[in-house]
Amino acid sequence: MSEESPCAHGADQSIEAASSALVAFLDRLLDLGRPETMESLAATDITFSQLRVLCALGSHEGPMPVNAIAEQVQLSLAAAGRTVDKLVGCGLADRREDSADRRIKRVSLTHGGMRYLETHLALQHETVRRFVAGLPAELRDNLCSALRPIVDDAVDHFCLTGSIDRKHTA
Repeated sequence: MSEESPCAHGADQSIEAASSALVAFLDRLLDLGRPETMESLAATDITFSQLRVLCALGSHEGPMPVNAIAEQVQLSLAAAGRTVDKLVGCGLADRREDSADRRIKRVSLTHGGMRYLETHLALQHETVRRFVAGLPAELRDNLCSALRPIVDDAVDHFCLTGSIDRKHTA
């Protein structure tokens, strides 16, 4: 039987506590914006799958082949193709043949698709802004002090996976 070191046990508890607190925070924050998001989706007849495809296209530089969209949003190739068809029909996406290989269809956002995403993101940003504005000044300052080092660090903490013992130098 192997014994767990007290330090490792403390790190596990710290990870669990921070993870639990962050998940609870994000769940509550998402709940604040959910009614507006659902209202926005209902007003435009956009399905959740279509929104996921729009977000994938919006976060990718340049046109994407349908198979890459399917992989990124975890849809079957057929379902991704149908979703793209609907977005093209709504004028939110454009599909063109690849100039090098006509079998490949590349999909990109139209101006209308970009506008839709910008509006959707603005709703989310406004929800966060309203939440932060409602916090007492001391909590706002503490939140900013806790998040700034993570966001502004020379190391991209959003890309790190694996060991928590990783050390970095700036």
